[in-house]
Amino acid sequence: MRSSRAILAFVGFVVLAAAAAAQSMPTSNILTRVLMVQSQYGFGTIFSVDVGNREYWITAKHVLTGAEHPPYGSIHSKTVSLQILNPGASGEQWLPEDFSVIDTGKNIDIVVLAPSRVLLPTAPPSEPLDSSGVSIGADCSFLGFPFGGGWRARLSDGSYWMPFSKHCTVSADTDEPRIWVLDGINNPGFSGGPVVFNTGTEQKIIAVISAYRTEPAEIVSAFQETLHPDGSSKRNKKQIVGVNVNSGFIIAYDIGYALVAIRKNPIGPVVKSR
Repeated sequence: MRSSRAILAFVGFVVLAAAAAAQSMPTSNILTRVLMVQSQYGFGTIFSVDVGNREYWITAKHVLTGAEHPPYGSIHSKTVSLQILNPGASGEQWLPEDFSVIDTGKNIDIVVLAPSRVLLPTAPPSEPLDSSGVSIGADCSFLGFPFGGGWRARLSDGSYWMPFSKHCTVSADTDEPRIWVLDGINNPGFSGGPVVFNTGTEQKIIAVISAYRTEPAEIVSAFQETLHPDGSSKRNKKQIVGVNVNSGFIIAYDIGYALVAIRKNPIGPVVKSR
């Protein structure tokens, strides 16, 4: 299918100056594997990994189910059809792709998808899926397409859609299910994006972005003056309205759920070489 070749003909472009950005994070290995995805429920982020020499794609389950909060349920369909933004297109071009579904569990906001053929034939090696050794207070980054948009990387051979990168800090690590609580500002559209730890040859994917916690805040309206016919005025009482705002706490599900699901059902297309 034409779309599979077009999807990431662009990955050969980014060796995104590994020498010049050796100390930065994330690396080109993950930047070139993160794309914007669209389902019937809206926009999100999806990324590719290689496990056992096979290609898989990972995103948040709620991107496919439309669930706005837990429980996220299960995906009962064996296949799904999604639209993926062609990163090398001059404008906004969505490419249809069909995937086989590998569910990670009823209450886990991660889904693994297996394409019928390799979509990233020229991609660099993928980062390992491993959350071991991550300590509380450690720095991390997450990638994605907030508000249904990315940015254009301009290179000698053209421009490409790229994910945004945001900084975060590990605040907590909870069990049953295993969730990483991160300190950072998440936005709609990052759902399904990878959380990466460390950099260079030590970089790895530790989690998948799910949501952010909100907290109540008070919005105080201004005083209003009421003018009476006799020329007098009265100052009305202020009104306090409650709204929910971003608390800065991000919820991300441990990448181990995806790895276990893949090993139980290794159906991804074989990657000949990287």
